[in-house]
Order: sequence, then C-alpha cells, then structure tokens
Amino acid sequence: MKILQVTLWLYASALGKSWDCVRRNWLVVLAPVAYGLILTIIGMIVAPLGMIGGLIYSLASSACASSGLYLVKNLVDSGRADVHDFLNGFLVYLGDLLTFYFILWIPTWVLTNALGGVPNGWLIYSLLRLGLFILLNAVPEMIYQARVSGLELIGASYSFIVENWLEWLIPNLLLFAAGYYFLDFFESLLFGLPAFVQLFATALMLGLLLACFMTFRGFLFSRLHGTTRRSRIYRYDAR
Repeated sequence: MKILQVTLWLYASALGKSWDCVRRNWLVVLAPVAYGLILTIIGMIVAPLGMIGGLIYSLASSACASSGLYLVKNLVDSGRADVHDFLNGFLVYLGDLLTFYFILWIPTWVLTNALGGVPNGWLIYSLLRLGLFILLNAVPEMIYQARVSGLELIGASYSFIVENWLEWLIPNLLLFAAGYYFLDFFESLLFGLPAFVQLFATALMLGLLLACFMTFRGFLFSRLHGTTRRSRIYRYDAR
C-alpha cells in the first residue's frame, strides 16, 4: 500500500511540474507545429529525389526530434526553454538519434525479409515491433538525461523498463490514450469552422498535449532512473 502512495505521489508531482513548465513556456506548444511545417516543406522538395530524398527527409526528421528533446531537456532541468533552444537543438542529439535508428534498422530489415514468406509472418513481425516499442520506450529520456548512446542505449532502456515497467508504462499508456480521445473530442468541437481554422486549432492542441506528455515523461524518468522502490519510499517519508 505504501508503494502505491509513493507512486501516485510521483505521478502527481511530475504532472504538476510538467503543466507548470508548459504554462510558463507556452511557446514550446508551437514547436510541434513548426516541425510539422518544416517536414511538410522538405517532403515536397525532396519527393522527386527518390531514395536520396527519403534519406534527406529522415535526416530532417531526426533533426526535428533532436530539437524537441533539447526543448524538453531544458524544461526538465531548468524549467525554461526559448527560441534559441529550439534553433540550437537541431544538432544536439542528431548523431545519437541517427546512430540509434541505424542500429535498429539492421534487425528490422533482416526480420522483414526473413518473415516475408512465413505464414502469419506479419503477425510475428508486429508482435516483435510491439516488444521493441515497450523495451525501448525510455530511449528519448536515456538520450537527453542519461546521455547514453549507441548499443549501450538499447541495453540501458531495457534495464530501466525491466526495473520500472509498472511505474513507467501504466501512466504513459493512460496519458497517451486520454490525449488521443481528448484530441478526437476537441476536433469534434471544431466542426463547421473553416478548414484552416480547424487545422491550426488542432495543431495547437496537439502541440500542447505533446509538450505536456513529453515533459511529464521527463520529470517521471528523472525520479525513477537510478532509484529503487525502497529509496523512493524513503524520499517520500522525508519530503
């Protein structure tokens, strides 16, 4: 029972801090909108280039992910993030992300070809991808908080999930589902408005939800990583 109280206290603390950070740095809500515009423009430009265009688009996507992680890092570390962090962040974790994607691409490519002619191969492949998604769920936080990279990143995320699967996965799943259905409800409220108004309002709401969600993950990870249930109970009692 005590560990449940401590876990709920961790969730409440992380939620409160994430909302406070996003409220005081509301410009981060515009970041996902900016990334979407950047990738849309780049996608239109590189579409005729075939495989080379795909590589350029993947590089741009990784750069946007790097910028997003850098914004969240600053929110978690100092409670502040600005336009300079948005611009400077495109290269901060780019190398780490590209290395991780390349390492992950190799087994994915092997599995795709190996299971292509196997009965129910798509089901096996989907289950394996789901397993990877679960075991590597903490990779973003490992990159910008634990500063782990390469093959070590996969092992570190695996160890974290094994040790904290209950405290980590349940709130992530619940918040993701709640955000998904809330966004769907929000879009229904915009019915009848001009298309560009619906698109802009939806993009802003998506940006707000993503900013709160990723910042919550950051604060929760900082309280779980490197701790045990016993140490968290002690910290709860001594708060």
